[in-house]
Amino acid sequence: MLPDSLRGFAPVIRGIAQSNAQVTIKQNGYIIYQSYVAPGAFTISDLYPTSGSGDLEVTIKEADGSERTFIQPFSAVPIMQREGRLKYAITAGKYRSGNDDSDEPQFGQVTAIYGLPHAITVYGGTLYSEDYQSGAAGLGFGLGELGSLSADITAAHTTLNNDETHNGQSYRVQYSKDFQTTDTSFTLAAYRYSTAGFYTFQEANDLRADDDNGWQMTYNKRQRLQLDLSQSIGSYGSFFISGYQQDYWQEDGYERTLSAGWNGNIDGISYSVTWSYSDYPESTQPADQQLAFNIQVPLSRFMPNAWASYSVNTAKHGDTRQQVGLNGTALADNNLSYSLQQSYTNHGVGGSGNINADYKGGQGEITGGYNYDDDTQQVNYGLKGGIVAHPHGITLSQPLGQSLAIVKAPGADDTKVQNNTGVYTDWRGYAVVPYVNPYKKNRIALDTSTLGDEVDIDTAVQTVTPTQGAVVMADFNTRVGRRVLMTLLYRGLPVPFGAEAKLKEGGSGIVGDDGQVYLTGVPEEGDIAVNWNGAQQCVVHYRLPEQENQPSVIMVNQECREVAK
Repeated sequence: MLPDSLRGFAPVIRGIAQSNAQVTIKQNGYIIYQSYVAPGAFTISDLYPTSGSGDLEVTIKEADGSERTFIQPFSAVPIMQREGRLKYAITAGKYRSGNDDSDEPQFGQVTAIYGLPHAITVYGGTLYSEDYQSGAAGLGFGLGELGSLSADITAAHTTLNNDETHNGQSYRVQYSKDFQTTDTSFTLAAYRYSTAGFYTFQEANDLRADDDNGWQMTYNKRQRLQLDLSQSIGSYGSFFISGYQQDYWQEDGYERTLSAGWNGNIDGISYSVTWSYSDYPESTQPADQQLAFNIQVPLSRFMPNAWASYSVNTAKHGDTRQQVGLNGTALADNNLSYSLQQSYTNHGVGGSGNINADYKGGQGEITGGYNYDDDTQQVNYGLKGGIVAHPHGITLSQPLGQSLAIVKAPGADDTKVQNNTGVYTDWRGYAVVPYVNPYKKNRIALDTSTLGDEVDIDTAVQTVTPTQGAVVMADFNTRVGRRVLMTLLYRGLPVPFGAEAKLKEGGSGIVGDDGQVYLTGVPEEGDIAVNWNGAQQCVVHYRLPEQENQPSVIMVNQECREVAK
């Protein structure tokens, strides 16, 4: 079972931090990811798949307050549909980009994708708002062992603030292929060309703002070439290269980013070498290059789930930093992650260090850390989670996704929900599974080894199939009471084999050899109806014995008395 963050397509973000830095990722002006990273090369591979396109803006905020921003292109690989399958979407609403000065018009959009014979897919769509109209059409081709290819054209009519109208087209070609014989993967190779009068819907709305928001929002794009390639070298590791080049109309120069690296593993010791290059139009700084080396050694012989690390990174126009660290996970559910780092930078910058921890509990997530260097000290902390109101009360949870499931297991407090780190039922027996897949069967399971001594359930697994944005209930039939092995006698003889013993509260069991029946959820006192031969034969009225050290299973003998007629 993969977590939601690894389902579907989302790009891998790679970069190099010069210090204990905060990484913020925005799409269409909205923050979709934020985290703290240690100095050196970092990789973010757990982005949640986004439903729409739009380049990702990655900002690295260093400990001294300086910021560096680069653009990670994002577009899905060529979409192929099975023959005869139609996939469509109809959208209407108000545009919001996340930029305060951007225009926010109402709009409507329709898209469709249809699979034709001979591995051909046709797709297209249209978008309409008061000052912007566009239409797109394209074809996708399944090329068998050669991969898949798509080509499309988008035409747009744009009206800006001064009533000046622009008409333009954008042409795009995309290619994707995994070469199994060589373990080479082209995640995406793409080229786009746009005429001078072409604006995307986002560009058009940003341009209607009065303020100058920089070259990325002032000029429309002209050409973009993008490539993501990875190559496995068997047991020796893997190589990757990722980058793009883009230019703008009425703007000299190119926007370029390129990164390449090598990852490997020897007897559990992992290492990586990463190089990055970046250059931007209108930049007052020369093109930057950075090189980083990392190695991580497991400490399983001394500390379970712990690793020691060493890294060194250097910038062409900056400093060289070395760092040693310790990181790992703790607690029975590995829901506490921690890291400790100490680093030193040349050119008189000096040393720095940090301690960070993240705890995922059933009612939320807590993060905290302490960073310091020769000039500053920084404390960061956070508390995030969700509150879900439902017919049975209010339940706290970890941060919520679009679709979620409520676990209902009354009386089964502090019971672990499997495959969900740190998710346990609360004191009433309720929990929230914060991420479930819409329109798919989701397996919700309780770990029976964490049930209390006086709690039993008929089945530990429930299956839910939510719609998009739905809250569904996973209802577990719990029984709270003692576990009892009872020997039933009727007229001095054991009750017949195969008879059914049924509690008034609903639990039941089948009588085995020598009149013995195993029952769970048994109250301290009550009645048991015993049936055989298709009719009720006798009734047991019992009172469980009181013992100082109650065993997990109580063994008692009871006389079953004939039902009065």
